Amino acid sequence: MLKKNFINSDKSIGYRPLSFFSIIKYIVIEYSTVQGGRVNKKWLFFFIIFFNSFVSPAYGETVTEVYTTGPAWETFTHEDGTGLYHEVLDAVFALYGITVKHEYVPTNRGDELVLSGQADMMICDDRATSSNLHLSRYPLYVNDYHVFYNKETVGQWQGVDTLRNREVVCQLGYYHEWDFSVPVHIRDMSSGIKCLQMILMGRSDFYVDDRLFIEHSIEVSGLPFNRDEYDCQVVGTRSYHPVLGNTQRADQVMRLFDEGIMALHKAGKLAAIYEKWGHQYPDFDRF
Repeated sequence: MLKKNFINSDKSIGYRPLSFFSIIKYIVIEYSTVQGGRVNKKWLFFFIIFFNSFVSPAYGETVTEVYTTGPAWETFTHEDGTGLYHEVLDAVFALYGITVKHEYVPTNRGDELVLSGQADMMICDDRATSSNLHLSRYPLYVNDYHVFYNKETVGQWQGVDTLRNREVVCQLGYYHEWDFSVPVHIRDMSSGIKCLQMILMGRSDFYVDDRLFIEHSIEVSGLPFNRDEYDCQVVGTRSYHPVLGNTQRADQVMRLFDEGIMALHKAGKLAAIYEKWGHQYPDFDRF
């Protein structure tokens, strides 16, 4: 279980704000980017580790652990501690000698834990659901999302406008009306398999999710159906970011995350993790 109310105070807790060492690290990163080449990337990573070892705490308690929360998802957050999100976060915070602990809960509950000061970040979402929640600058995941539907029921596909004023089922809290460029009626379900059942039984029009999750629901459910009668189409793209609170500690943790993930990106240390789990590599330079 996560440590109860361990970050309720607004006292500045954690590592320093932008400092001399941050400036030096930035110069090294920019120099390496300009120079290019394998050797320079190796030296870049050495400098990142070297300068991070000199990070001095701000006044008060230092951050030695970061507490994350969110659902268990195939290839993202396995309960054995593997998966894309776990391994990227471990690599980022290892730069500062910080360990990461995770509690597996639904997304909405994860947001509540961050708001109540029982977790540092919920992983992940495309938008903050409260004015007291904020997204990190850099994402952990960027991907298209699709709708699965019965071709006879829906009729000819005419792009996203095909969804206009139709019902779209999704897993609880994962999609909202704002994710679509046309008016839709969102109906939350308890799982991807429940969403799939709604479409196969003709009780809803579309099931929206990442293509990977749709295929996972089909595989795990074992429900028989004729694939030729159904289709999947892209309806949007979004990026998924850690969700943090509105405290000084949250600002510290967010800064460490954003600086760390960009440092690893510049050093060429992240691509292998994304390749390992079969996910596209985000264009971090775009954010």
